[in-house]
Amino acid sequence: MSSPPATLGQYQIIREIARSNDIVYEAYDALMNRRVAVKELAVPPGSTAPQREERIQRFRREAQAAGTLNHPSIMTVYSFGEESGRIFMAMEFLDGRTLRNEIESAGFLPPERAVEIAIAVLEGLQHAHQKGVIHRDIKPENIQLTSSGQVKITDFGIARLTFQPNLTLDGQVFGTPSYMSPEQIVGRDIDARSDLFSLAVVLYEMIAGIKPFAGDNVVSISHAIMNAEPTVPAQMPRGVWSVVRRALEKAPASRYATAGEMVQALKDAVAGNAPYADPTALAMPSAGAVINGPPPVLAATPGYAPAPPGMYAPGAGQATSAPYVPGGYSAPVGYVPPNGMPAPGPLPQYYPPPPRVPLIKPETGDFLKRALLTFLIVGTLLGLIVVACMALADAIARYGMAEREGEAVRAAKNLDPNAPLDDRIQEVQRRLNMVQSQDSRAEIQRVLAELQDAKGRSLVQKGDAAGAEFYLSDSVRNDPTRVDTAVRLGDLYWRKAQEQPDRRQRLDLYREAGEAYARAAQWVTDPMRRQEYRTASAQLLVSYAQEALEENPASFRLEIRQALYDARERAPANSPLEQQIQALLSSVR
Repeated sequence: MSSPPATLGQYQIIREIARSNDIVYEAYDALMNRRVAVKELAVPPGSTAPQREERIQRFRREAQAAGTLNHPSIMTVYSFGEESGRIFMAMEFLDGRTLRNEIESAGFLPPERAVEIAIAVLEGLQHAHQKGVIHRDIKPENIQLTSSGQVKITDFGIARLTFQPNLTLDGQVFGTPSYMSPEQIVGRDIDARSDLFSLAVVLYEMIAGIKPFAGDNVVSISHAIMNAEPTVPAQMPRGVWSVVRRALEKAPASRYATAGEMVQALKDAVAGNAPYADPTALAMPSAGAVINGPPPVLAATPGYAPAPPGMYAPGAGQATSAPYVPGGYSAPVGYVPPNGMPAPGPLPQYYPPPPRVPLIKPETGDFLKRALLTFLIVGTLLGLIVVACMALADAIARYGMAEREGEAVRAAKNLDPNAPLDDRIQEVQRRLNMVQSQDSRAEIQRVLAELQDAKGRSLVQKGDAAGAEFYLSDSVRNDPTRVDTAVRLGDLYWRKAQEQPDRRQRLDLYREAGEAYARAAQWVTDPMRRQEYRTASAQLLVSYAQEALEENPASFRLEIRQALYDARERAPANSPLEQQIQALLSSVR
């Protein structure tokens, strides 16, 4: 289950879109050319064989419950199958958002929109109830609002099929506490009227922005559902409140008998045809009177069945007085409106909608603030400790590196002078590879340049011009300030040029010799020697230009001019050499 399969049955899996008790994928049905949602059964690891079998039975029951139904307000189930041990069902793909998302983003809905959604859900429930399916988990999360404006009931995972044996044992409770009916809470057998109670809770929440039965835990919520009476939301129309209040009766017999009956009641309330039947505001007895029956308006409503005495009605048979209901009307005590018409009196007052319920409680917010502050302080301290440790480790590493590099420099400088020169060169090169700092490398390179210069001189004496060029060039590269080494390299190039029969190679050697003398002139401190090396460099560049003009002036024109410019810069001012250079420049223009 860690990664989506490529296919399940005839459906090509596109991506995973949800995961709770089961896994839901977006998929494509190539046979029917449509996008579908595929829900795969996910059995928790470590489940026993009976537990696994019960999960499979409930999953199959969900497919059967939804597959039995065909209504615009109910999500359609296309098929149920099993492949390679994976049990799945294919369903209608629904876009848009859930009613829970809608309530959380808006705070509450306009009454007209809330009633419209409730009627669509009730019409779907009426169809389901007629087919023997009781949903048992009506809540905003299981109501989908599509982008095309449709309202769809989803998730028949704990539905009750009246035409099949019940999978729920006596006293076993399934559902979401805030939306469960009283009989569902105590584990009694339920019927269609339980779904109507849950839908009334959803309608109340849509209009008020809060649930009618509040609590911090399952116990307090359950106690409120069994014993408390919901307050009248200021923004709920009186006719709608009358319908909601009846659907929230504790006794199932006191509610609407069918979803269709509740639909008609809501339509009448919206059209203004229904009497206002608030049990807390109508037929108000005088102080000291005894309540012996239902309010007259409800008693006259078709299908109304009074609750058994003392079963759910708190305070039955006791003296009571009628409370003031915000938004109600003025009427004499005990007044019954004739023919369902509203009582005379002032128009209903406008009450602003209640503030949106905060996402978290104030004490929870304070705790989170303290936790965040503590986290920031501890995180800052830990960060400073980490930075200090890193700085200390870096300092120790630098100290250790400095010690190692200092040892490498001392070892390079204190080699045995009686050891063979090649061995000393190799050892110094090895020490050079051990250091990284520029200062340490520069010190070792100076030692290496001196040894390479000595090696080059010895090879010159032996007549090995190629070997001498290699070591002298490396010596100048490792220590450019070695004036004598640069002069020796220039002399070596000049002699090789004199002995080179090939003009092209001779031209390159003239250039190399001129650059070597120029490098020596750059670092020598004696003015007379500096001018001597600059003049030697200029003469070699003139020799290069003259031979290049003899070779092929057109192909060497740019190189000749650059060489002559460099030579003119290095030649003594007003000297015959400078005049010769100027004449050559005129000839190549």
